[in-house]
Amino acid sequence: MFSERYRSHHDAEHRLGAALGSRSAPAPWEEVEKKLKAPPEGKPRGVYIHVPHCDRICTFCNLNRRDRKNADLDAYTGYIIEEIKTFGAYPYIRDQPFEVVYFGGGTPTVLNLKQLGRILRALRDHLPLKPDCEITLESTQHNLPPARAAALGSEGVTRFSIGIQTFSDRGRKILGRTYGGKRAVDELAALRAAFSGVLGIDLIYSYPEQTLEEAAFDAETCAALGVDSASFYSLMIQGSSALAQSIEAGELTFHRDIDFDRERHHLIYRALRNAGFSLLELSKLARPNRDAYRYIHIRYENGDLLPLGSGAGGNLAGFPIFSMAPGRRFVSAPNPEYEKYYRILGLLQFGRYDAAEIARYLGAGAEARIREKIAEYLDRGFLETGEDGSCRLSSEGIFWGNNIAVDMLQAVIPARMVETVGLRS
Repeated sequence: MFSERYRSHHDAEHRLGAALGSRSAPAPWEEVEKKLKAPPEGKPRGVYIHVPHCDRICTFCNLNRRDRKNADLDAYTGYIIEEIKTFGAYPYIRDQPFEVVYFGGGTPTVLNLKQLGRILRALRDHLPLKPDCEITLESTQHNLPPARAAALGSEGVTRFSIGIQTFSDRGRKILGRTYGGKRAVDELAALRAAFSGVLGIDLIYSYPEQTLEEAAFDAETCAALGVDSASFYSLMIQGSSALAQSIEAGELTFHRDIDFDRERHHLIYRALRNAGFSLLELSKLARPNRDAYRYIHIRYENGDLLPLGSGAGGNLAGFPIFSMAPGRRFVSAPNPEYEKYYRILGLLQFGRYDAAEIARYLGAGAEARIREKIAEYLDRGFLETGEDGSCRLSSEGIFWGNNIAVDMLQAVIPARMVETVGLRS
């Protein structure tokens, strides 16, 4: 049915964006300020803090990051704190509590314990945080020794997301990890013992010449170490990354087809399912009642996401905002039509296909077409019917989940929009 696999939510966003055209026109910051001076709208809300610095650049990475060499991290900490104070004075921010804070990067833990502590205290002092606010830090292992993790836990951090990628010595070398597989296992076990909060890890599969044994070892080790959740991503080859350049230069052999990708995806998914994990979103599984990952729900629900730091993206009162540098932000005007379809794309990331729920965003007239598509996916084995009558993606459906979500939206986006940009081609 599909000739090309969309490996991530971002792939699906890009494809859908081609159908909907430009998200919206630029808007002046003054329009956002008008909203910020008004009462909040009651949307779910979080804070995203971007730390673009890394002390080691992964070979596969092409994200918004830079080497920390020569970076003034004290100054960057001060910048984040001033942003917190500035936004915290607006009624829209001040008068409704935040349920999530997420530190992404880059590598947020290149900031030292004192710097991170200052930011965490500023958040508590100047923003209304819920008592059970989920506070996540992304990190590499070498930036997060157990004693430091415990200290951050005492400062209010409730969740760590650790970029393991693989426990294979050979794979770790290819992906530019800091040390070998045995030490990665030992360090993660020590971290688990020191931190009682939510511990999630990232795994990458389908890297060059990865064997099925290596994929199985990653899943089995993840389950044995007691982590609460695991994201598993098919390797994305980014054009300007060191890994892409090595492949292009012939220094590394990389031949991957759909079957190679599928075998490793299904092996990891089924191994973690057999270990008691359940689907949290298309690329993440979690132990029951351990990782709510509320941050991703806010993103997928088009909630308010206050962006802080250079390279941070977010959304306030319907205005998409990208923070480029101190004093520089790019703002787009709200586009309800665009947001409607992206809300559905986010909804489908959780693997549930409920015709009535999808139609709630599109109107009753779309429900018949949605039910036709759901019947088609059931027939193709992409969906399974549960005992309660709900339709959820099968393992094959999860593998193709982003393609299926785009296909569903193709069926309901008005034909005039599709024909204009050729989404069906």
